[in-house]
Amino acid sequence: MRVLFSAGLGMSAALRLVLLARELQAAGHEVRFSCPARARHRVVRAGLVPVLAAPRQFSRAWRPDLVIHDPLCPDSAAMAAESGVPTVGYLPYAHRPLPPLPAVWIDPCPPLLRDRPEPGAWPVRCDAYELPGQPEPWLTELSLIPRVCVTGVPTGNRPEDRRRAQLFRRVAEGVESLGLQLLVLTGDDHPWSVVLQGSVVVVHGGDEGIVYAAARFGVSQLVLPAGEAEQRAGKRLEQAGIGRCLTDDELAGTSSMLRLRFHIAELVNGGRVLPAAAQLGQAIARMPPPADLVPGIEALVR
Repeated sequence: MRVLFSAGLGMSAALRLVLLARELQAAGHEVRFSCPARARHRVVRAGLVPVLAAPRQFSRAWRPDLVIHDPLCPDSAAMAAESGVPTVGYLPYAHRPLPPLPAVWIDPCPPLLRDRPEPGAWPVRCDAYELPGQPEPWLTELSLIPRVCVTGVPTGNRPEDRRRAQLFRRVAEGVESLGLQLLVLTGDDHPWSVVLQGSVVVVHGGDEGIVYAAARFGVSQLVLPAGEAEQRAGKRLEQAGIGRCLTDDELAGTSSMLRLRFHIAELVNGGRVLPAAAQLGQAIARMPPPADLVPGIEALVR
């Protein structure tokens, strides 16, 4: 069986697809992986063959038997639609997928965080591929000071990016003012299994990959949403009792730093949030791994 994977711009989505691609290749199938250039080194290090041509052009020439794609990427969705073969898509967390719908949905979202379950979707653990590496020793050492990880700080020059970057800086100031250990990450590709196992809170903008990573390791979350979809993601975390979502308006005014410090301290020191996050991580560990999807995927083309 020939299987074509097509990932979009999001690194986290590509790294989830890599895990399933490796399982299908290990089962004896011919796999090709289309992704943005910046993710190709991950694909190669994972032992997969990257696609260097445009996805739609490659699909017409290679003629896959099955397409597994990112339904948030226009090129991937269009290529899957015109392939004429069964398609599989990873169900997004808070964003609406692009049409048309795939033959099968794979849902990596833990049931507790899924607002409206998709009937018939195949559940899978929300793992992501990580390169083996040598982390900094201080990241793996036991620390007596609670660590707060801040990631996803906007780097653009638009006015809204600068406003949100300032908001992240204020959060970092609030963390340090409480005597907590601060870890600020740049970029979108990190060894979460190392970083988050030593953290008690992760602060981010509502990115799906970070939501899943923090949930997987039982870490509470503070979301500073970038838009409506990210705000929906953050509010769902609040409803599940494992995090907080704070918008620009909620952090406006002279008393905003006091409120911010209160929310950070609340997430760090527990209440219901820390045990609820730990229980979610345990529930995710019991979900099916990507290898369990292989027989169902093979049955789609028989």
